[in-house]
Amino acid sequence: MATEVFHMDANGVRISAQRAVFAEHAYAPRNIRSVDRVEDKGIRWPGMGMLFLGFGIMIAGLILQHTITLMVGAVAVMSGSLNLARKKPRYGIRITTQRGPVYVLASRDKRYVEVVSDALLRAVSVAHQGRGPARDEAESRQEPSTGRTPAAEPESQAPPRRRGGRPTPRRRRR
Repeated sequence: MATEVFHMDANGVRISAQRAVFAEHAYAPRNIRSVDRVEDKGIRWPGMGMLFLGFGIMIAGLILQHTITLMVGAVAVMSGSLNLARKKPRYGIRITTQRGPVYVLASRDKRYVEVVSDALLRAVSVAHQGRGPARDEAESRQEPSTGRTPAAEPESQAPPRRRGGRPTPRRRRR
């Protein structure tokens, strides 16, 4: 059976209906509950503070007619403006799985993040559509009188047991 690939690029991102791979991490789209785009604008107040401080020092240097104070203010203004120029927003994708939210992709290119997010949403919707008939078959196999499957045993939600070696240490309460 051929697998439809929704997105593939040179950054190690490959998204299909069976698997979504982001560099070395792989996720099954059927286990992804939600896909969100996030934006991190960065902290801008240090640059703004340095800019205002520099202008204040420059004005004090002009009033006092002190050249060194004027130059220190100019350096502070340049530092603040460079700091503000470097604060570009970063965009990313956050998926929610059974284990909780996971940030899988970050980039400064908004369009790239949108393309990958749309491909991931299509893969998740295809995977969840494929899950629907399996539920219908499971419900049709149930016994009509009890509503239970004949040979179904509940699976344990406990983590797998550790084999061999020393038991795991218990934490002390403080």
